[in-house]
Amino acid sequence: MAGVSWVAPYALRAHARFAVLLMSPTRHAQLARRVERLTQTRADATGVQAAELRRIERDLHYGAQVTLVAIGMTLRVVERRLGEEAPELRDLVAEARKQSATALAQLRDLVRGIHPPVLAERGVGDAVRAVELDYPLDVEVTVDVPGRLEAPVEACAYFAVCEVLANAAKHSGASRVHIGLRYFDGVLRMTVGDDGGGGADPAKGTGL
Repeated sequence: MAGVSWVAPYALRAHARFAVLLMSPTRHAQLARRVERLTQTRADATGVQAAELRRIERDLHYGAQVTLVAIGMTLRVVERRLGEEAPELRDLVAEARKQSATALAQLRDLVRGIHPPVLAERGVGDAVRAVELDYPLDVEVTVDVPGRLEAPVEACAYFAVCEVLANAAKHSGASRVHIGLRYFDGVLRMTVGDDGGGGADPAKGTGL
């Protein structure tokens, strides 16, 4: 019994160290938790960014655009009241009114580029279908997306489609483009094809 009593403390300490080792997270588990934290952080940051873009879009829509419209209307009234008098001054007012209209058109393009209203209101499927009308190509869009996706995902897909269509119209020589959006098993997949000349080669620094 004396020998057992002498060995027991060492055995208990060894057992405790072994138990701690078993309960300690493995390297794989630590990496998995770190990836999970980084993924959540990225999702939070992307969500904040999307919300900030929508706030900017609203501020431009209801602030600067309204102000430019008011300026244009005021200049139009001044132009009419001048009549045939002071033709040089009237011409300056007319030019200022045209510049305000140009600025308003540019601002509206900027607002649509930040976060298109159709994307916010109707989702990525309808937003992509609306984009195709702006390009001189025969664009076929197929969408298999049940309901709405997270705002950052929809925005990413939308702007990717815009870039693809712009490149196809400018560089590919294509006349037909097909865009497919499909959501399955938690992943949104986008496929794009056209009948253009192609020639993109990642090995030649083409940006792919």
